[in-house]
Amino acid sequence: MRNNWHSIREYEALRAVITSGTTNGAARLLGISQPTVSRAVSQLEARLDVVLFERRGGRLRPTAEALRLNAQLDRLFDAISLINGSDPDEPGNQPLRLAAPPSLADLVGACMASFMKLHPTQPMSLETCTSNGLVSRLVDDAVDLGFTHADLTHSAMELIPFQESEAVCVMARGHPLEVHDIITPDLLDGQNFVSILRRHIVRSRLDRLFAEAGVAPKRVAEVATGLSAVTLARAGSGVTVICPFPVLRADDPTLTIRPFLPRFVYRTSFAVSTVRPLTKTARAFMRHVKMSIRSDPAWHGIVSERSTRPVLEDSV
Repeated sequence: MRNNWHSIREYEALRAVITSGTTNGAARLLGISQPTVSRAVSQLEARLDVVLFERRGGRLRPTAEALRLNAQLDRLFDAISLINGSDPDEPGNQPLRLAAPPSLADLVGACMASFMKLHPTQPMSLETCTSNGLVSRLVDDAVDLGFTHADLTHSAMELIPFQESEAVCVMARGHPLEVHDIITPDLLDGQNFVSILRRHIVRSRLDRLFAEAGVAPKRVAEVATGLSAVTLARAGSGVTVICPFPVLRADDPTLTIRPFLPRFVYRTSFAVSTVRPLTKTARAFMRHVKMSIRSDPAWHGIVSERSTRPVLEDSV
């Protein structure tokens, strides 16, 4: 029969083993002996009648049950912090390590600057990397929190969407196509077109749309980021179809931005580890990013209210 009494020490052991990956590491984090950690985890497994860890390559990998339980414990330990006189939403002194692709680096950097004004003693770092690089950095515990437009999948990583955006067509102000309220593939036939590189999923989606419509835009350049595509479009090199967030702002006087149909949606997400709990600093920064986007009117009203919008997700 399942025993429903609760032990804070068992929950502390669970979180410490998830964080460190070993009972020895958990013991060092908690300042107790390794046998005490092992006993606490075993008691918790017996009490809940679930397997919480699997041993792989000398490390303990949390099961799905362990990760679900750990997520539910955030509120408990936040409450304990408040009882002890500390604010769980107040970042600590451990560095917050961030990673983002170039297309999101300016947004993340701006949020870092405003976050540091609120928390001047909080150390932070930001590195730029590709989507694949982001996965490896999270797996290797080289970063605490990532940002991405890509639909990445990995057993050690979870995506938490915070923004949805519909593709738009971008051109220099005064371009002949700006007379159209909506841009469709047939209007791009023969037009000078700035394309994203083939390695990106959006490139495949656009190529398929053009093929199905029987049109052939004149590809004059291929670039790695939406920001580069916008730079070329602004210079009059051609039109482009991109995700508007966060490279476009509604108040840009040099560009004409039109909805693109058929519509498809980009999701901008936080990338977090599934084997290590989020730190309170990471959770605080995630909330700060979402609030910063919602409070800036320039992110809204790009083409239409549906073009870019926050995901109503308040789990952090």
